[in-house]
Amino acid sequence: MAKNSLGRGLDSLFEPEGPSHEGDILMIPVTDIQGNPYQPRKTFREEELLEMMDSLANHGILQPIILTKIPSRGEGYFLVAGERRYRAACRLGWETIPGIVKDIPETSLLEIALVENLQRSDLNPVEIAVGLNQLIEECTWTQEQLAKHLGMKRSTIANYLRILALPIETLGLLETGELNMGHAKILLGIKDPQMQKKWENSIIEEGLSVRSLEKNIGKKTFPKKAVPEWAVSSQETLTSSFGRAVRIKPVKKAFQITVDIQDEKDLNDFLGRLGLTPDYESERSE
Repeated sequence: MAKNSLGRGLDSLFEPEGPSHEGDILMIPVTDIQGNPYQPRKTFREEELLEMMDSLANHGILQPIILTKIPSRGEGYFLVAGERRYRAACRLGWETIPGIVKDIPETSLLEIALVENLQRSDLNPVEIAVGLNQLIEECTWTQEQLAKHLGMKRSTIANYLRILALPIETLGLLETGELNMGHAKILLGIKDPQMQKKWENSIIEEGLSVRSLEKNIGKKTFPKKAVPEWAVSSQETLTSSFGRAVRIKPVKKAFQITVDIQDEKDLNDFLGRLGLTPDYESERSE
């Protein structure tokens, strides 16, 4: 592992090392470059790539990408750092891109990619957790060793690794940002899967903050979905028009309209106001 370089930050990857040509900036054909197979980041927002494309088109590349030779082939490179720049350059139709080729062991590619993204806050919680877990498994490290190596608190690493125990659907909400790490830690403390799912739904439907979630769980009460102003006014209009109580109430992610009907005559009157004829009236006429 490239412990010394990582300990001094990613900028050290751009420094020349000794009398060799390593560290020289070369123009590398984009077709010779493969993505880092250990890249923990799986999603790149379209607006980010468009912003990078605009920057490259107007100013060029201000910092070269970092590459390493593919060990199993005589030619070709793995991308070590600068994937967003590389993707934007490919979209712009560039044939070559400035790069620095470093002698980096393949076993260090995950670590470097993880550190790069952590420093730039580019990863969602699930991507961080998966990357940390992969490092532990591949390097046979303890959480303490990993924390020391990456310069992170052991408790932080433990919290990220814990979220991998959440259901797949919940992890998906963490990836999209509908839940955050604070929500995840509280949900992990709920052992009943059905209750966990109910509280998860409340977070999404009510937009609960972490503090509000803690408060409601402490009271063991699910917050009621507020009826918006448009529903209140529509409810009054319908009640007046139909001459009977009409209610609009929230149910999960939608709203339900209920009408109070006293008897068959009342139902017929209501249907008449809608310009409808009951099915059984049609059957009688036949």
